[in-house]
Amino acid sequence: QESEAEAELTAHGRFMAELESQGRLDRKVEGLPSASQIGELKAAGKGLTRPELAVLTAYGKLELDAALVASDGPDDAWYEDLLVGYFPAGLCDYRAEMDRHRLRREIIATRLANQIVDRLGPTFAGRLFSSTGADAAVLARSFSAALAIFRLDAAWASVDAGDLLIPAEAQIALYSAIANALRGHVFGLALSQMQSGERPGVSELIETYRGAADALRAGGAELVSRFEKEQAAAEARRLVGLGAPAQLAKSVADLSILTGTLEIATLARRIGWPTAEAARLYHATGAAFGFNRLRAAAASIKPADSFERAAVRTLVLDLIAQQVERAAAIAGLALGSEAGASPEKARAAIDAWSSPRKDAVRRGERMMAEIEGAGESWSFAKLTLAASALRVVG
Repeated sequence: QESEAEAELTAHGRFMAELESQGRLDRKVEGLPSASQIGELKAAGKGLTRPELAVLTAYGKLELDAALVASDGPDDAWYEDLLVGYFPAGLCDYRAEMDRHRLRREIIATRLANQIVDRLGPTFAGRLFSSTGADAAVLARSFSAALAIFRLDAAWASVDAGDLLIPAEAQIALYSAIANALRGHVFGLALSQMQSGERPGVSELIETYRGAADALRAGGAELVSRFEKEQAAAEARRLVGLGAPAQLAKSVADLSILTGTLEIATLARRIGWPTAEAARLYHATGAAFGFNRLRAAAASIKPADSFERAAVRTLVLDLIAQQVERAAAIAGLALGSEAGASPEKARAAIDAWSSPRKDAVRRGERMMAEIEGAGESWSFAKLTLAASALRVVG
């Protein structure tokens, strides 16, 4: 089974092989390891060196830059400030001329590619394209929207302010946590566009989801289940243990509270409830039936290869969809959004929905208890069985 570091090395190796097959990379010239050397590194538990990563990062930017120029991504009105910011401040009176610049699209594409690869790594774009079918324009819009919706630029700036003030290990861990949150949000936004067939602009995506994200941030840990609250607290303790300031560690760890924003926003619109009440019911549903524990179990699995990784990802998406459908069904029986006003009322609504289905609910609970009680690590097979048991309940 691949560890996270091995999976990253595999992605780097696949990226190099793809470039090489297209005649756009000469590993010897660039001082990059061969396919056999990648295997040796993996066996030794090692990764690429910093110089090798720098070369790969440059290639990632070049590839994404070219893909963006070939797409309609740079034409989004959101990127006007990105274009203007490229020029010296003294030229701000010439915005009209900038907009007519013959390299306008190329300037925007280059700056976007730099931002995306710097934040998400050189192989993220390729993985997103292959797993969702998205193109460079969808990636760009999802990336820019995610930064604004979840106010992640502010999170990055708060970690930047720790330069030379907190241990490097803590700062790297903070950056990594924010980047992981951003990857998840970009993936979610891109996938929703591909599934709907719609191609909203950056401003439209922000308008659709930022209100929900702000409401969830304001509600904080009071809107999520005890399980998710404990996960966020454990992550904060880990970051503090590495040397991060307590308040900064908590704010970064609490980004996990926003994980279900897209689904909650969709659920709230569907059932006509305020975001906070819909969020409380969504998370209570996840806790009551074990959806949240199953997703955490999926995250703990170390896939044997890229195919199993894709299968786990597909199963997680199915679990999320099931949770949304289950919460919507429960809301349909409740007498308005008051059912999401408190954890106790949400639980009562869930019990009312579960009562006619108590035998199926108990079978799902027994399956979860049997697997969790075995004391062994989760596998894809166990995850599939548990997910099937939950599906039967509905």
